[in-house]
Amino acid sequence: MNQRSVVVALSGDLDLEVRDELQWTLAALIEAPIAIVDMTAVAFADTTFVNAVRDTSRMRAARLGSAARLRIVGASASVTRMFEIGHLQSLVDFFSSIREAEIEWSPAIFRHITLEDIATR
Repeated sequence: MNQRSVVVALSGDLDLEVRDELQWTLAALIEAPIAIVDMTAVAFADTTFVNAVRDTSRMRAARLGSAARLRIVGASASVTRMFEIGHLQSLVDFFSSIREAEIEWSPAIFRHITLEDIATR
């Protein structure tokens, strides 16, 4: 495990019944340089999970900046769809394994090229 990462492994049903526990659990990720939510053992998740991730993401952004996205491993298609429907996919990155999620990465930065640049070549 990457020493800069914190992994929170969730299981069972993530619904209104476990809302408070879920929020407390995700609070462990607020200051983690690399914050990973492992959903591989989750049987069901509804908007309670999405809302908890949104709240955690906001707290992380306030502390660490806007680039502090949560990394979610093992999310079902219905979970990823809830993020899309809620226009919240900018808060998280989805991965298929913890190992993949632990890799430190940053988006490539490319010089902005305009049509004028192309025309002058």
